[in-house]
Amino acid sequence: MIRIGVIGGGVIVRRRHLPEIVENAYAEVGAVCDVVKEKAEELAEEYGCSAYTDYKDLIQDDSLDAVIVAGPNRFHAQMTVDALNAGKHVMCEKPMATSLEDAEAMIEAAKKNGKKLFIAQNQRLEAPHVKAKELIASGALGKVITFKSTFGHPGCERWAAEKQNTWFFKKDVSYYGCLGDLGIHKIDVVRWILGEEFTEVFAKVGTLNKVYEDGTPIDVEDNAVMLLTTASGVMGTITVSWTYEKEDARTIFYCENGVMTINGDPDYQIVIERFDGTADYLKLGAVSNNTVQVKTGIVDEFVDCLVNDVEPSIGGRDGLEPLKVVFSAYRSSEERRAVEIQHK
Repeated sequence: MIRIGVIGGGVIVRRRHLPEIVENAYAEVGAVCDVVKEKAEELAEEYGCSAYTDYKDLIQDDSLDAVIVAGPNRFHAQMTVDALNAGKHVMCEKPMATSLEDAEAMIEAAKKNGKKLFIAQNQRLEAPHVKAKELIASGALGKVITFKSTFGHPGCERWAAEKQNTWFFKKDVSYYGCLGDLGIHKIDVVRWILGEEFTEVFAKVGTLNKVYEDGTPIDVEDNAVMLLTTASGVMGTITVSWTYEKEDARTIFYCENGVMTINGDPDYQIVIERFDGTADYLKLGAVSNNTVQVKTGIVDEFVDCLVNDVEPSIGGRDGLEPLKVVFSAYRSSEERRAVEIQHK
């Protein structure tokens, strides 16, 4: 049995990580940690585990095999490195770090300690994306020429306990706005489906609508648009937003022989429209959104790599490469030019 300690007591932990640990036959909740004592004790009572207010105490708990890091972005890297150095396997929420140097340090700490580092970029596990990757790789639609992907919702203050004063809006804690929160998902899943890296980005980011309770604009961007190019020449756009009243998570691939739309139809998660007039409508099951939470499988995937002692399917490098795109996009917007993205 894999005993997991969870650092953070926010919405993502309550809606996703803790319930998914309980549902896994090979895992159990061993401890929870939150700086707010009442939160930690409430969750500990609910899940029958230990409560901590300092993550440094949790990672020294010898009864734990692994840790989920789900605190604010600013603390991801240090918490992860400390946990790995304490001999724990780690699943870290996205974005994995607030600098490329910190991300590299996390990867190195996992290697040095012989522990698994898993990044919770769960959209890769969604059935429509898994099927889309299979279809693209099969060549049935011919090569991909262009794409467009969108991820927008009304904003994290809708579900955050602090509402408009949520840490997501504060640069010194979150570092990123919607680009790091939502963009990291779409950057990762599109590059994964295509099977290649983005090599150039032209981007525009801005704070267009969101304000704190006192009416002043938030510290980070609430909208971002990226024009991306891959090594093979595929071009496309990724648009992310915290200002869409109706959630939109569509991705469309325009190929030589037809068009594939993912999550664009309420009943069919993939719609394929071929240029010969034929079409396929695939029902692949519901995916999570801000209104409805379904099982993501992210904890199952993490636990599986520990139980079977295999490399994580979404490892440190899978968290690092999308971060390179994010930082290049910020630079592009600031310098108002296309920026080349360097990959090792």
